[in-house]
Amino acid sequence: MKLTNLILPVVALGAAAVLLTPGSSDGYSTIGGSLSQTQRDFRTYNNFTDAAANDNQVAHSQFPGAQGAVMAIWKASVEWGSELHGDGTGDAHQSTSLGSGGANFDVSHQGEATGVGTANGNVHSELSGSSGGVLAFTETPISDGWRIRYYSGWTWHDGPGTSISGIDLQGVACHEYGHALGLGHSTTGSATMYPSVSGSGVVQRSIATDDQNGVQAIYGVKSASKPRITGVTTNSGQITITGTGFDSANNQIWFTQKAQGGNGTPIKVTGLSSNGTTITASIPSAAGPGDVLVRRNSTAHSGLSNSFPSDLAGGGGGTGGAPVISVVTPSSIEAVVVDGPASITLTGTDFTGTNKVSVDGVPLTLFPPQFSIPNDNTLIFNMPFVSKLGTVTIDVTNTHGTTQSTIQLLANASTTVELKNSLPGFLIQGLGLQTVLGGQVGDIVILAASPDLLPTSLPGIVNLAIGNNYSSLFILNTSVIPSSGYANVTIPMTGLPIGLSIHTQGAGLSLSSGFSLPASGSNVQSGTILF
Repeated sequence: MKLTNLILPVVALGAAAVLLTPGSSDGYSTIGGSLSQTQRDFRTYNNFTDAAANDNQVAHSQFPGAQGAVMAIWKASVEWGSELHGDGTGDAHQSTSLGSGGANFDVSHQGEATGVGTANGNVHSELSGSSGGVLAFTETPISDGWRIRYYSGWTWHDGPGTSISGIDLQGVACHEYGHALGLGHSTTGSATMYPSVSGSGVVQRSIATDDQNGVQAIYGVKSASKPRITGVTTNSGQITITGTGFDSANNQIWFTQKAQGGNGTPIKVTGLSSNGTTITASIPSAAGPGDVLVRRNSTAHSGLSNSFPSDLAGGGGGTGGAPVISVVTPSSIEAVVVDGPASITLTGTDFTGTNKVSVDGVPLTLFPPQFSIPNDNTLIFNMPFVSKLGTVTIDVTNTHGTTQSTIQLLANASTTVELKNSLPGFLIQGLGLQTVLGGQVGDIVILAASPDLLPTSLPGIVNLAIGNNYSSLFILNTSVIPSSGYANVTIPMTGLPIGLSIHTQGAGLSLSSGFSLPASGSNVQSGTILF
């Protein structure tokens, strides 16, 4: 395995002498090999830890079903395409000219991967740590695939604007994908394939003449016989593609796979006939929003068309419109879930391409991920703490609209204690002892803690599982459960030894029983001091 990387200007000159092998008057170089039709797919494993890498949650018609880092890397890849990607819009740096390669080369966006994959899995992902001035690298040789890694030591930004504080993910991805398609570094300073970024890397988003010469040298100047898509329409589960250069028989339509996962292989409909300018087919249920391509009856580079965006509205799987929520499971939950959060599953159609989920009007975050879409018919999210009991609204939004459903939030039937630890099972003193107390509205909850899991009993008053008969029992807080059904309580912690286990339990006095004794003991929650 070889690594081809992109570095900051501080080390660019030292690397250039050994990395570049330019030819004649051109600055570009090649690393040997090319991507066959079977290697045109790419996916993104969206494990980018910077919030800025997934800031962009605004849908764009030319990149249906994608946001954040996934959209930025998709834009970077189609810049190398044979011609404009759709109408060429989507990038503020090149407002109407995205797609500039002019070669017999186009890519097949296959959505999100569920892991970093192997060195030949054609996946973009983040890699923890840093390596000097190296921003990212591409694992080669490319004949059987590639992998691109981005060091987490840098602050990655997904745009889409051009004022970037950090490193522009799209610009760096464009450079790295140039390696994946067979290019080495260039000696031309204005080229995307120059071995260091300029400023934040935004200018690397748009390939230069030298880059175009390089990709055309590998794949050939775009052939007049290359299939070309000029329009896509969908209706009642059918897709009609118009364009030029389609064969009379044995054409294929390639689709982006629906939802996450897969192995990167496009969803294909094969054996299609055409009059040369029109192809019609049923949309497979496994296909989702993304790009479509037409492959004529040829394995040559010139046998595959340009990538053309389509949200497949009216296509397979559902209606291709706004999400439809049929069932919410469970339909009701208590406000405080021990060892939560509770996992809620929505069943319905057209969840692919969801760009926003909100509960009680509060959006869930994409990173850290608070919702996932395993397939077009399923959406799963972690139930957050919300502002009220009773009927709580759930809103699911994609580019076609928003659909609303509800879940019933109930007050806890008995006193409940939940530790809100950033690391399950551990406590960090600087964050304090963060607890959530649940019970019936108006209940009084006395929060106690102890290092001992030995019981404390005062007959007729309270029975607790901690405290060793009051010898090590500490009363931390007294709270009244408000109308939301839960109370947040944080107790400062300082000077405690690392490794100490702390056990917490609540004693509840119920309003409905007139605060009669004995007080009810809650569940026990435990954590160990990490630092």
